[in-house]
Amino acid sequence: MNDESSLSEDQQQSWRDKAEQLQRALNSRVVIEQAKGMLRERFGLDTRGAFELMRSAARGHGMNLHLLAGVVTSSFETPKQIVWALARQPEMFTSMSRDDRVLQTEEFFRQLNDVMAEQQANNGAAFFCECGNPYCNVKVKLSREDLMTLHSQGGFSAMLPGHQIPELETVVLEHDGYVITAANGTSH
Repeated sequence: MNDESSLSEDQQQSWRDKAEQLQRALNSRVVIEQAKGMLRERFGLDTRGAFELMRSAARGHGMNLHLLAGVVTSSFETPKQIVWALARQPEMFTSMSRDDRVLQTEEFFRQLNDVMAEQQANNGAAFFCECGNPYCNVKVKLSREDLMTLHSQGGFSAMLPGHQIPELETVVLEHDGYVITAANGTSH
């Protein structure tokens, strides 16, 4: 195998150029994947649907997909190109029900808190509110043991009072600074 000293300057430059191209492609792919994840969360789309939405929006506006992905990931606001594409294909927006999106968000926060609990000491800790609002980043204080006990029973969440959605979940216990909810239909 040749080492760099045996390569001509042109060959060395060619390899550096190829490495830079690969790095740009990797960076582009990362931004596109992040944008797909954000659109999945925001609109309840599957991975393919999120990509098709971005592709349709980019094509409809003569925009590079990577650039549109950057716009999606740079703000919590939905870019006008995405709104335009959804308006042209509103059936994309109905691929997941509101109830399913809420439950998916709550499950995400439960999983996040479980990992945090595994990494923390057993004293009182702050965990994320496990409500259905994907933009909620408020913390609730409860012990690691209480959180783990709560999550050992499926369908229960810890959230701030008032963050529950009455048509989807019921408050089963009120505690100092947080409530425990059960998904409607969960035996409690």
